[in-house]
Order: sequence, then C-alpha cells, then structure tokens
Amino acid sequence: MEKIWNKKFVLLFITNLLMMATFYAAVPILPIYCQQIGITGSRIGIVLTAMSVTTVIFRPVAGYILDNFNRYHVYMLFLALFCLPFLGFPLLSFFGALVALRLYMGVVYSVCGSATTTLAGDVLPESKVRVGVNRFALTISLGMAAGPFIGIQVQNHMSSRASFFVLFFMTLAALICVSFCRIQYPKVKRKKFVLRQAFYKPALPFMFN
Repeated sequence: MEKIWNKKFVLLFITNLLMMATFYAAVPILPIYCQQIGITGSRIGIVLTAMSVTTVIFRPVAGYILDNFNRYHVYMLFLALFCLPFLGFPLLSFFGALVALRLYMGVVYSVCGSATTTLAGDVLPESKVRVGVNRFALTISLGMAAGPFIGIQVQNHMSSRASFFVLFFMTLAALICVSFCRIQYPKVKRKKFVLRQAFYKPALPFMFN
C-alpha cells in the first residue's frame, strides 16, 4: 500500500517544522535584542525586513539551482548555511552586521523554503502527491504558531544572546534529522540560466493576487 507518511516524508516534515519554528521564533527575539544593543526606531524595521528583500529577489535563482543540481544535496548545504546566522547575531552586535546577516538569511531561506516542498513531493507516491503536499504545508502553519511562543519563552528565561544559541541548536537538529533522509536523484543535465525562463507566466496572476 502506498503511504503518505513514509519514513522520508516524516523526516522532511519534522525538518521543515523545526526550520519554520526557528524562523518564527527569531521574530520576537530580534526587536528586543536590537533595543538592548542600542538599535532603535526605524532601524529595527530595516533589520527585520531586510530578509524579505533578498528572499524575493533570489527566488528565481533558487528555482534554477533546484532544477539543475541534486536537490537533496542543495537542501543539505543551504540548511547548514541557515544555521550560521544564529551564531552570528550574538557575536556581531551592530546595525550593519545585523542587516547583512538578515540579507544573507533571505538568500539561504529562499532556497530552503523552495526545496522542502519539492523534496516532499519527490518522496510521495505519485497518486498522493497533492494530498501529501497539502499535509506537508501544515509545517508552515504549525511553525508560524509555535515559533513566536518558543521565542518568547526562551527569551523570558535567558538573555537574548543565549536565545540565539538555542535557535542555532534547533536548526542543527533539523539538519541532523534530514541527514537520515538520503534521497537519491539521477544526474541532472544542467541548463544555462535565463532570467525570463525563471518565471512561469500562468502563475503570475496568482502571485500578484
């Protein structure tokens, strides 16, 4: 019998849940941390929104990378890179460095966020891809709900700097989890990157909506 909840799907589900929870746990921690190190007013907003800029800009490139390289290896690499900023935040405590780290996170997250759903679809039985992907999307909702709660609870019991180390270990747990997945892909014939081909025109109305 073809199962949605096979071993690889479960590992990917847990991995993405940890990643999303970590991502949203940082949301309540960052503004308070910024205030503690003397960053105030609109500068806090710049730190918070910087990530969104590079996430959007890098999405077309992320799609190209996932289509032209081994998706599992790409995800492992970028998830490892996603861990690093949480070590950087407590060590580089000035405005320019925080903005740079958030811009960096946007690039890395654009690949990670695109890769997980794609990988989940690849490990699902062909007849149950739609149902399975819908269930996989729960990781986003659950992470969005649990993340801020985790962030607030951690910060209530630790300093902001220590909180970032907790988030680092959460992403490290996600990386360890997905390392047991071991998805095999055939060798991919790489194509040249063309920007206009990175956009699927029938999807544009849904995107703008």
